[in-house]
Amino acid sequence: MTGWDALWKRRAIPPSEGSTLADLIAADGWTSAFARWSEASWSANVRHLATTLGLTPGTSVFEVGCGAGAFLYELERLGCTVGGVDLSPALVTKAAEAIPSGHFEVSEAAALQVKPQVDAVISFGVFLYFSSLAYAAQVLDRMVEKARRVVAVLDVPDLAAREEDLAYRHKLAGGETAYAARYAGLDHRYYDRAWLADELRARGLVNVRVEDPAIDGYGDPPFRFNAWGIVAR
Repeated sequence: MTGWDALWKRRAIPPSEGSTLADLIAADGWTSAFARWSEASWSANVRHLATTLGLTPGTSVFEVGCGAGAFLYELERLGCTVGGVDLSPALVTKAAEAIPSGHFEVSEAAALQVKPQVDAVISFGVFLYFSSLAYAAQVLDRMVEKARRVVAVLDVPDLAAREEDLAYRHKLAGGETAYAARYAGLDHRYYDRAWLADELRARGLVNVRVEDPAIDGYGDPPFRFNAWGIVAR
């Protein structure tokens, strides 16, 4: 178990932010100095990605590392059928309360059930917590097995921008020493864009694309990327 695994397993639900979506965003940790979202920016980002990935009304979507369901909440409002897994019992309970029509389970990413299949399998801001590239590859295996149409790995830390990202994070934390103390044992995993694209293609995905995010009101996009591909079977 990584330090991140232990942290998310004991994640507590923060006080209400005043609306369901705001509560889910906060519960999923998207209110820190490093990654702070407004409801408007969050909704616009999810809707943009839904259009990009073809997540239209009636599409079934499964999220790996769904947390409290902030991403899926917006998709469900768009008419998608949603479900997901997460390590945190508290967050899975929160997701089930917020999206009663969804199906949620407590599970680590590499152990997710590949049946039943769904149209789209996604992850958003989760691969950074994985212990190794080998573990990430195991998760990709399961994601591709479960998907009928599309697999998307979103908000992925870019290895080429690692030093700039760390400098940015050190600055926001009040310096390198303060950051190291705050995040001791909680390293982020960075990914080479070509590696992730090649891993998707190696699993039979076609039309693989890797792109920069374009999100207003979120600090990390200059250091992140999105990757996805179409299932060809």
